[in-house]
Amino acid sequence: MKKDFHMVKSQLFMSLSLFMIATQAVGKSYYPKDFESKLHKETLEIVTNSIFEELIEITKGLKVPKKYAEKKENPKKEMTRGQKMIEEMKRKNREKLAKKRGINPDEVKSGKDLVNKVKSDNKKLIAEIHKEIKNAEQWKELAQSEIDDLKKRIINDWKEKYEARIREWEKKKKEYNKEKDKYKDTTFKLPEVLPTKKEDIEKEVAVEIERDYMVVPASMQIPIRDQKFRPTCAAFAGVRLLEVLLAQNGEDRDLSEQYFYWASKDDCQSRKCTRKGSWVGNGFKYSRVQAQADIPSEGDCPYISYSKTGNETQIPLKSSCEDGLVKVGDFQYHKTLDEVVSVLDQKRPVIASMKLTPNFYTTSSLILYRDRNKGGRTDAHAQGHAMTIVGYLKLPQVLEEGKICFIVANSWGEGWGEGGYSCISEKWMIKQRQSNPFVSVSYIKN
Repeated sequence: MKKDFHMVKSQLFMSLSLFMIATQAVGKSYYPKDFESKLHKETLEIVTNSIFEELIEITKGLKVPKKYAEKKENPKKEMTRGQKMIEEMKRKNREKLAKKRGINPDEVKSGKDLVNKVKSDNKKLIAEIHKEIKNAEQWKELAQSEIDDLKKRIINDWKEKYEARIREWEKKKKEYNKEKDKYKDTTFKLPEVLPTKKEDIEKEVAVEIERDYMVVPASMQIPIRDQKFRPTCAAFAGVRLLEVLLAQNGEDRDLSEQYFYWASKDDCQSRKCTRKGSWVGNGFKYSRVQAQADIPSEGDCPYISYSKTGNETQIPLKSSCEDGLVKVGDFQYHKTLDEVVSVLDQKRPVIASMKLTPNFYTTSSLILYRDRNKGGRTDAHAQGHAMTIVGYLKLPQVLEEGKICFIVANSWGEGWGEGGYSCISEKWMIKQRQSNPFVSVSYIKN
């Protein structure tokens, strides 16, 4: 049982990995071409691969919980629920690969069929193209050249990019680990704006999750920012959300976190104050009521990475901070995780505020509730932190961490998590959620 479960998990990972390489991890039905970018696709490939690798590692030897087990009339012939799910996922991947190759999906019933069909079609194509070849040596030379070119384009080129990015992220992880405690000091108790009822906070994801994973278009083409050692996480999360929505419309904008932090603290806009942190909803509300575009570019209102004693918003701001580019058209609050999934499926990011556990500070691509005390014990007075949810990914039931994990973009540089991203389990999200609602923006005005 243990061996079989790990085997099918490994098959799942290999199937998904090959599919992501072949399709550049962008499902056509989910990601219109207008939303694609090189940075988004490459980051998506590496982050999702890292999450799958970690899932395979942590599920070694685990048995499917009894509550998910199904009664079987003939256990020798009947596939398990997990095996059926994996076979269905493999079938979908085969169909997509077949269509990409111009092959009728009905003609391929297995991965072997697909390979044989591709080989057959390739032989026919090569035979037609190279009728003029006169001898075996010429044929061998040309065929080998084509094979080498195929390997370079499909395997080597991708692998080089993957490994180069991983090496860069490993350097960033070392830098992050040296400064980890300083990031801890930037967390704070978030103000309660619209406290959510306990029953809404504790609601598990009930909606049917049809996709293996989903990432908001353009969300990974925005570079991971670094708030450094100021309590400005909510400002960074809010600005990132706006930049993603703008990128979906082809607008490459780098907006000002310095301004957004100021806009989020109405009691610190005209006088100096010492209260740390802010609430993203206040910043969206301030922008929404402005008569004209108020949020400036990073170039006009640059972020200052160090604190100024007794002056949290660092007033007075530069005069160029008044040169607004965009404003919030409207925004919404969301009480439950089902609502969050719905917004993500609408291709919009969501802001979450959470109480952090020791394992949140590790450089892992997966954050589980069961591992919450790795690296120390969770403080009863754990402080809050805001981040941007940009997608979700199905979890194996064997983990008992919920249906999905939520892919988040943090603001502690590329050294945190996997290149600045991690996938937080549904259970962790429920247990560590602060009382404030989730937040999304429906549209932006110029």
